Amino acid sequence: MSSLVQCQKFKNLRLVSIALTLLLHITITPAFSQSVNDIGLTSEEQEYLAQKKVLRVCVDPDRLPFDGVDENGNHDGLSKDVFQIFARMLNVKMVVPKVEDWNDLMVKAKNRDCDVVSQINASEERKKFLDFTTPYFYLPLAVVTRYDRIFVEESLQGAGTRFAVIKDDIANDKLRKRYPKINLVEVKNNIEAMKMVYDGEVFGYIGAQGAVAFAIQALDLDKLAVTGSLPLRYELSVASRNDEPLLGTALEKAVLAIDPKEAQSIRDKWIAIAIEKVTDYTLLWQTLMVLGTILAVSLYWNRRLTRANHEIRETLKKLHTARAQLEEQNLLLKEQAITDPLTGLYNRLKLDEDIAHEVNRAQRSRSEFSIILLDIDHFKCVNDTYGHLIGDQALKEFSTLLKNNLRASDILGRWGGEEFLIICPDSNLDGCQKLAEQLRAKISAHPFPKVGTLTASFGVAAHIPGEKANTIISRADTALYAAKHQGRNQVELG
Repeated sequence: MSSLVQCQKFKNLRLVSIALTLLLHITITPAFSQSVNDIGLTSEEQEYLAQKKVLRVCVDPDRLPFDGVDENGNHDGLSKDVFQIFARMLNVKMVVPKVEDWNDLMVKAKNRDCDVVSQINASEERKKFLDFTTPYFYLPLAVVTRYDRIFVEESLQGAGTRFAVIKDDIANDKLRKRYPKINLVEVKNNIEAMKMVYDGEVFGYIGAQGAVAFAIQALDLDKLAVTGSLPLRYELSVASRNDEPLLGTALEKAVLAIDPKEAQSIRDKWIAIAIEKVTDYTLLWQTLMVLGTILAVSLYWNRRLTRANHEIRETLKKLHTARAQLEEQNLLLKEQAITDPLTGLYNRLKLDEDIAHEVNRAQRSRSEFSIILLDIDHFKCVNDTYGHLIGDQALKEFSTLLKNNLRASDILGRWGGEEFLIICPDSNLDGCQKLAEQLRAKISAHPFPKVGTLTASFGVAAHIPGEKANTIISRADTALYAAKHQGRNQVELG
């Protein structure tokens, strides 16, 4: 199955979505009005861009809906909308050179045949020839299997269990580091990977969440489904050739200048298209066309007019019902995408977006915020002693206790396992430390059903002007480690 067929299926899905939108409501598209003067470019950067005029943007042709090209070789996907904003911000024209696949893209980037790579993870090897901006899109890893197979994380290192991955994908190193015994089969693209899962040659395929859901849809493989997600993610940046550093600094300013609400609207647009599969609207519209013809003919026979009108009303009622079901499912899918299924708190993906938003807000308005990273002490003993079912109940109780003792403006989520993250907007280090101490005392005094007493260790850090999200998280994590090392059930500052 060629990538051209995949793109055509994706285009059909988009046409259905657009047709429903035109019938049911008027969509107002936000105007992205940032210009070269709005984002703080230096005179040297402006002069460089004025001389450059055209940027060659290399795009992975096989990663829709996030990155790709259409049948005419034009930029497509989520990154296209983002780069249209960049083009207006930087006042340059952007062209897309022909790229065969990801390996060909990397060769062209090394040979300086690309000025920019639209979506890419940073690595030490790639930094030898590319500069990277702050990540502008985060994407967790998901697992695709057949419906008749149950995925649990332990199966990643099961004897004889194989998983397909894209060759030379940056995620492969992350997978091997976290799961040393994992058996990975490298393939050329997600089409080959999906077919191997479908034919039973591998247990599952590990790829970018959203992109794998789109691939299942585009390939029409109804026996496959996304059956799990992993605590690993892509951190997608814009990369530029490092022999022209002014280009990298200009792109960094453009990334930071995008309004978070505008960025979210782009994500909602493309991710919503990727997950829609509720009703076959092609068949529905064909039915309506037939009914319209019947209605025109029935005008000559008055006895059939009432029956035809009744059929049309019933069909329209089904259309409205289908629309309501589609909207309800999309809302549910969006909620599930940012929610931890066990505790009902925000998940790692949502926390990453919120802390990135707070960093950007701090840069724009010089506001302050702090974070608390906490971990339940000796929780493995709870699972080993009482079993995972009791352990899960304790995690739910623990989550409720935290949620009931925070401000309405505080953001709480499950960071992973028995770790939790609290983002405290407009709070300094002293206020956040006091909150952590209050939580520590309430936890240690709370009787947990069947488990008894639990304690937790806390790492607290306040944002420093100019600091990026991963740096403040690293400081809080170091403080948490110190609290654990010094005896647990205490608060340390990072």
